[in-house]
Amino acid sequence: MDRYRLAVAGLTHGHVWGLLDQFEKHGGYQFVAVADETPLLEKAGPRFERPYRNWREMLDTEQIDAVVVTSDNRTGAEIARETIKRDIHTLVEKPMAADAEGAETLYNAWKESGATLMINWPTNWQPALRLLLNRAKRGDFGQIFGFRFRTGHGGPKEIGCDEFFVGWLYDERLNGGGASADFGGYGAKMSAYLLGMPDRVVAFRGNFTKEYDVCDDNAAFLLGYPKATAVLEATWSQQGSDGAGNPIVYGTEATATVIDGKLRIDRKWSGATFEDPDPLPEGERNPAEYFYGLLQRGRAAEGMVSPEIGLMAQRIVSMGLASNSR
Repeated sequence: MDRYRLAVAGLTHGHVWGLLDQFEKHGGYQFVAVADETPLLEKAGPRFERPYRNWREMLDTEQIDAVVVTSDNRTGAEIARETIKRDIHTLVEKPMAADAEGAETLYNAWKESGATLMINWPTNWQPALRLLLNRAKRGDFGQIFGFRFRTGHGGPKEIGCDEFFVGWLYDERLNGGGASADFGGYGAKMSAYLLGMPDRVVAFRGNFTKEYDVCDDNAAFLLGYPKATAVLEATWSQQGSDGAGNPIVYGTEATATVIDGKLRIDRKWSGATFEDPDPLPEGERNPAEYFYGLLQRGRAAEGMVSPEIGLMAQRIVSMGLASNSR
């Protein structure tokens, strides 16, 4: 098959617009249908053959090969479970669900299905970050005993996210948390990819800077492994950049990080060197390319966009938020 009949379920995840541009530019997808209950449907509708107000009606009516799920985290897991059960190839924009229970239910549905499931994390398409983690995973920096990652911004309202995205990001039930759920998963999936599932997770979170009601605008997760720790930070308060390397991998042979799109590697005796990463190979430069290749070859998603890593990331965040250290 050269072109796949594509539908989009949900438009309230703010990442949807960049995804639509990438999928449209790729050329391997026919934009068949889109479903959403908000006025955003008027914005996206002209790009598709048919718009729907209800995603179930869309699935019942259309012949679809693949679906991109870009709704709130809780609804997204529900939609993905249904599409996977119908053997429709599914891309879920990060994270996998609002909580571990939702992710596990989706994962189990996928295991019983013949469809592809991919969890898209935008950081997966950053060459330097991919290179850092892959080199660390294969042992280039020795035994990894520490990992650190921090990410965030000034807050959804403050950076101009639309009211529909903000509406569910600030709803702990639909999001799974606040900044802890929005950004905590990024570090969790990297730590899961590099070190696997931790033995213990403790989280600290709270609303430290906002003058309006939000469950948390800052969070820190501490992950304990048999021979390593990981520190993951998530924020809706940070102004600009602190200029530090991010993420940082601590190994017995080297400390390595990403600074300004380059790898900085500091070895025991030779000191620090900087390396420019090669561009990502064709077919892996963005989610539209990669998803298309999976469908063409009938392969499962691998690495940081796999369901296995998505599930571990969700479990890590849920373990932290259940630690009652708020």
